[in-house]
Amino acid sequence: MTEIIRVKNIDKDIEWNEFLRNQYNLFFDQRFISYNDVFKKKIKWHHLMFRPEGTNKILAVMTGCERDAAGKKYFVSCDGLSYGGFLWKRKTDLITYFEVIESFKIYLAENKFNSCIIRNPPFRYNNIPNEETDYALMKEGFDVTGISLTNIIDVRDFNFKKISGPKKRSIKKSSSVINVELFEEEPDKKNFREFYDVLLRNRELKNVKPTHSFEELIYLKNKLENEIILFTAKIETELAAVCVLFKINSDMILNFYLAGDEKFKMNRVSEFLLYKSIEWSKENGYNYYDIGTSDMNGKLLKDYMHLRKNFSRMDFSEKLMNIKSNN
Repeated sequence: MTEIIRVKNIDKDIEWNEFLRNQYNLFFDQRFISYNDVFKKKIKWHHLMFRPEGTNKILAVMTGCERDAAGKKYFVSCDGLSYGGFLWKRKTDLITYFEVIESFKIYLAENKFNSCIIRNPPFRYNNIPNEETDYALMKEGFDVTGISLTNIIDVRDFNFKKISGPKKRSIKKSSSVINVELFEEEPDKKNFREFYDVLLRNRELKNVKPTHSFEELIYLKNKLENEIILFTAKIETELAAVCVLFKINSDMILNFYLAGDEKFKMNRVSEFLLYKSIEWSKENGYNYYDIGTSDMNGKLLKDYMHLRKNFSRMDFSEKLMNIKSNN
């Protein structure tokens, strides 16, 4: 049988951190998760470890939390983070997927949860990409209720020579007027204001707010100095665009924020900054670069299920999968 251990302080849990060391993922790192508590988001955590009963062999870990809405108790994996779900031990087999998921369902029932939502990352985020986990969840009675798509580049094949002629000319033109640099200072409320203001104004034009506040992004960068990379793009002395990359693991870079000042829109600064950040990722040994999400709001759900029935693999990655328990 698989036993479940609820970990209250993952920053101090030796087993959790040893497991994470061997299959690192930023969204399971307490240094990242902690900003939710520091900024008092009042999340009731249910971080779980799964292992065969009577052993110290960790099969998987899961970030999760408890949410109450409309008189119902939900398990969500995970609020406060982009993704949740299971982080599996390397080379896990299908039988283990079934056993762990079955034990998780028992945990939900014993803790009187009415429903469960799991936000799975794109399968490329996994150490060994496969769709067996999705299959196991569905066979265990979970349903796909929402989908977003993400665009992931294999940077090993990324080459300036392969870019179309117009894009090449645009990049060459931009390189003569745009200066891209890493933001290597320790950010604080004084030196980071201009950077964040570009991001804030860009998101306001789209009637949204950045996921992280000014103070939160400063905190995260200082807490995760090597895992969060900041870029600036300047024209002469003016800040024209900014970029924030998250190092998800040793293979994957996520472009979490890319924002340009509207004043420099005609200079195509954001496009040039994107190109330079992809180039940086390749030079620094990463294999994949996640450009970001194209949210379909469930409109492609029927088409997706048709594809899933007829193809063993898809040509796109799943960004968001909400899974509701039948229990």
